Amino acid sequence: MKPSVMVIDDPASARQLVKGALSPTCTVFDFASVAEALAALDRASFDCVVTDLRMPGIDGLDGLRRFLARRPDLAVIVVTAFGTAEPAVEAKRAGAFEYLRKPFDPEELELVVARAVAHSSLRRENRRLRSELAGSFSVQGLVGRSQVMRDLVAILERVAPTDVPVLIEGEGGTGKDLVARALHGMSKRRGGPFIALNMSAIPESLAESELFGHEKGAFTGADSARAGFFAEAEGGTLLLDEIGRLPPALQAKLLRLLQDGEYIPVGGRRARRAGARVLCATNEDLRRRVEEGRFREDLYYRIRVVPLRLPPLRERREDLPLLCEHLLRKHALLLERPPLQPSPEALRALLQHAWPGNVRELEHALERALLLARGDVITPADLPPEIKAWHETDQEGGYRKARDAWERRYFQELLDGVNGSVARAAELAGLHRSTLYEKLARVGLVQGEGEGGRRG
Repeated sequence: MKPSVMVIDDPASARQLVKGALSPTCTVFDFASVAEALAALDRASFDCVVTDLRMPGIDGLDGLRRFLARRPDLAVIVVTAFGTAEPAVEAKRAGAFEYLRKPFDPEELELVVARAVAHSSLRRENRRLRSELAGSFSVQGLVGRSQVMRDLVAILERVAPTDVPVLIEGEGGTGKDLVARALHGMSKRRGGPFIALNMSAIPESLAESELFGHEKGAFTGADSARAGFFAEAEGGTLLLDEIGRLPPALQAKLLRLLQDGEYIPVGGRRARRAGARVLCATNEDLRRRVEEGRFREDLYYRIRVVPLRLPPLRERREDLPLLCEHLLRKHALLLERPPLQPSPEALRALLQHAWPGNVRELEHALERALLLARGDVITPADLPPEIKAWHETDQEGGYRKARDAWERRYFQELLDGVNGSVARAAELAGLHRSTLYEKLARVGLVQGEGEGGRRG
């Protein structure tokens, strides 16, 4: 079907000129006023609008705003005979897809309309995909039915509408960025920008300028003033990921910003107000960095008013089938593949895997499986080697070996996460210390007994 284009101009001759240029490739509907076009928009669907700027009654600029308020995905092209740049700038700011000056080349108009129609179609498809992926089983993209995830969502719903500082803690791949985006999406700032900044990826020499911006001439190479990430996140949310890597010199400045709501750009003399909500995330034991003198204790308590701990996937295995369903649907849509499901054998292998990379590792494994699968289900053969090894071991009749191998890997990761403290590992695993020692001895991770026993 040809795309539907709405043409709005008060002189009939102008409408006929546009209609003649577009009719070979589009179905064109022309209107003498914005009011008539708005009435038609309520009754039918259109792919693009071409509107004159200066018209009696509702002008093209006001019409542009009304069109986008009703249909945000609609591409609107504004045309005018006035040659000044100011209307073009204003139209672009209001959301116009393109701005053309009369007289225009008919071929140019045809090309611009073709791009506008493609843009509008892409936006509608993306919106459809987002709606499809949202699903009734997720909250702001967070998927799970386990009690720990229900508790997490309950806290999110309470703290999201506020600006209270939140520290998101969890292993790599557990979804800290997703939780931060959920806090932003559920907040009153959701119409503003969301910016995620990984502190470990910024050289220490540039960190202050990146965060707070700098004035012209503040340092060698500062040929012009630059706004930092706090200014860019104005009215929205700024996530400082791996906050433990914030250079010591900047920790005091961040503390001042959080306490007073002000910061000073590099080379500046006047303080500026910070208008962004700050969220922090870490995948390490920040309290230990405080004890080691590498992170300010007052800043630690300032950013940790509400701590949110994301559980590793191994602690919420009951969510794995639901996560598989969600992730397979997501990537099936993106890859334009059938929404396959794992076979019972493949699901058993997925449930047995220790998932050191957490949900991120699961997502990559399922995306790979969708690409490799040849049948109507995902089989163990479609999974990464380290996962299907569980199935192969089980097929050999070595249930005990598979169980021991899984426990060894699980307890190894658990001990690594607590620096070898068996007492802390037992607490996290929900086991008595003596029971954990028996299991560690059976899988070869300790020698001897008691807290002084050596790990294998």
